[in-house]
Amino acid sequence: MNVSRQPDTTSLGPASVQSSGNDADRPHSTYDFARVYERTSNRVTGQIAATALDRIPNLHWGTRILDIAAGAGALSVPAALAGASVLAIDSVPGMVELLAERLAPFPGCEARQMDGQALSLDDKSFDATFSLLGLSLFPDWQRGLSEQARVTRTGGIVCVATLRKPPAGGPFLVMAEALRAVFPDMPPAATPEGLIALSDPTRLTEEFEKAGLAGVRVEEFDIVWEGPAGQTYLDELGELHRYMNVYTGLSKADQRRVDDAILSIVDRVRTGDRVVLRSPILLAVGTRQ
Repeated sequence: MNVSRQPDTTSLGPASVQSSGNDADRPHSTYDFARVYERTSNRVTGQIAATALDRIPNLHWGTRILDIAAGAGALSVPAALAGASVLAIDSVPGMVELLAERLAPFPGCEARQMDGQALSLDDKSFDATFSLLGLSLFPDWQRGLSEQARVTRTGGIVCVATLRKPPAGGPFLVMAEALRAVFPDMPPAATPEGLIALSDPTRLTEEFEKAGLAGVRVEEFDIVWEGPAGQTYLDELGELHRYMNVYTGLSKADQRRVDDAILSIVDRVRTGDRVVLRSPILLAVGTRQ
């Protein structure tokens, strides 16, 4: 079947749920999107957060933690539960609203809207700083890493997680394959430069050292996205798909074709009534000198 136009795939991947402009034109900036992101993505970012927090020695009541590009709080909330004093920042208003709700029960914890590339925070303010799948999406990711190191105290810990095989993981992989099946001539999606650069363990180590971090350790492990198979997959992921620019830009007829392709892919990879999608992650930890 011929189609009238090819989809714009330049934003497929983690960055496809981010945009700019006035709030009225930014559905991704809303509280409703933050709730969708929490339901569909915290199941994997929570796995990264658990590993990252386990790499912080002497995490105790009152440890000062900064969570950069905190999203829906997959790291901030368990850190707060462990007794840490958490500042969760994100550039997206809806995420900050959700973070504020999730952190409200914990004294000494708060959420603020802030650009991770220009932190309005004092030098050496935190015992540990984290950016899980956020730093690598920044346009100026090197400045973001420098800022993260700047606000970490001497002897404190800097932790960054990024994708080992960009541009995407979990449901984004299924969407990408479905789009290629329906639109075989579409150009490849543009991948943020930071995702490419920081997917190399050697480069990741070098960038940490340039930022003044010592004793850098980089480890690789898989995260697992698990969800239902069959039509229930589409029912559950439909909300997330409606926030993917590449999908929402299609006609209704083409969206149905992509949905059919998704169901075919899910049926192929299913195990019983479940879909299990694995993605390798790099986790880097360094100490501020």
